[in-house]
Amino acid sequence: MGLFDAPLLFDGGLGTLLEAQGHDISGPLWSARVLRENPALIESAHAEFFAAGAQVATTASYQVTFDVLGEEAEALLRRSVGVARGVVDKRSAQPGLLVAASIGPYGAGSGKGTDYDGAYGLTRGELQRWHARRVAVLADTNADFLLAETIPNVDEAAALLELLSDQPKPFALSITGSIAADPAKLSRVVELAHHAPRLGALGVNCVSPSQALAVVKRLRAGTDKPLLACPNSGESWDHGAHDWRPAPAETLSLPEAVVELRAAGVSLLGGCCRVGPTGIRRMREALFVDSK
Repeated sequence: MGLFDAPLLFDGGLGTLLEAQGHDISGPLWSARVLRENPALIESAHAEFFAAGAQVATTASYQVTFDVLGEEAEALLRRSVGVARGVVDKRSAQPGLLVAASIGPYGAGSGKGTDYDGAYGLTRGELQRWHARRVAVLADTNADFLLAETIPNVDEAAALLELLSDQPKPFALSITGSIAADPAKLSRVVELAHHAPRLGALGVNCVSPSQALAVVKRLRAGTDKPLLACPNSGESWDHGAHDWRPAPAETLSLPEAVVELRAAGVSLLGGCCRVGPTGIRRMREALFVDSK
């Protein structure tokens, strides 16, 4: 049985959990700022998600990039995995816990906030070169698998699939933003997945629960690979007001989404922005009820 063949519950939004606890994640480093200055807080956040029932810790490497941090980036990438692995090692009474090394999109680094529209203006080759060293470093850690997440650009998905296929660890790809909203782009990603036999799972993250359900139904129609869905809380970020807006009334709640997503064939579930340990606990409870 492969790593992604059994159901797995991922964690939630690491950055937004830290922010909710009062920690400063402003600036280009986001949660990596906390990783850099006080890694014990990252350790505590991972432990909270595990205590809530998560089985996968996603590392604080999402915004650790060489162009922003220079040579320090390698040390922080390795630290992000080491911190998560340390939490797993301390929880021997909770077997089967995993570490996913997070690979964020170009837009979360040099792309200056284009991590949802994917409007980079770069070629596939340029994106491949930009991602190459970070992929190589994370592949050389004791993470259980690599997770390219929040990918909004088809050329970026192609570049990452090629890089990830050339390294030894299992890996998954999760799209968002402009790909998730465009059936033609989704179809192109499914086609790319067909040409990536080592791709372990394909999915979507950081969209509302209702949007996640629509995306995975399209993915399931085009692929038999394990499916992943890590929706956000359904709330939306108001850039002008610098505040979160409530989810529309018609948006599925996370527990409702769990049932619907499982019925749609999703086996790898978790949360993204604004989904904290309480949200993961509710997802776990819904999974348990649904499995009876």
